[in-house]
Amino acid sequence: MEIIRFEQEVRNVCDYALNLFGLDRLKFRPMRRKNDHVNTKRGFVIGRTNLKTGLITIDIFTPRFRKPKKISSILRTLAHEAAHHQKTPYRSRFMGRIINRSHYPIFYRQVARNIKKFKKDKTLEAYFK
Repeated sequence: MEIIRFEQEVRNVCDYALNLFGLDRLKFRPMRRKNDHVNTKRGFVIGRTNLKTGLITIDIFTPRFRKPKKISSILRTLAHEAAHHQKTPYRSRFMGRIINRSHYPIFYRQVARNIKKFKKDKTLEAYFK
């Protein structure tokens, strides 16, 4: 019963945070593990996003013991994943090859701006104290 309440609280907070950015077309969903008890020590994927469908999936439990994460940690991951939609990846040449740049300095500045917006907001600032 407690996990369901936690999931619902995280959904509400993340939906509010996405509306704060003006990214209403994005949808948040908690990450589902196929089996929560087997081989969770190797579950290092914190979050992922689909640029085409606008779906952001974040793991809201710790990898090893599957305890609920702090909401501030989930919001920081959400800021990172939302920045992928704000500063989209691009292709560039590097040493004679064409590479995709998804994490680059301007992208990380956008992540920092997103976290600052969270800290300035009246309802979300309580999670960062």
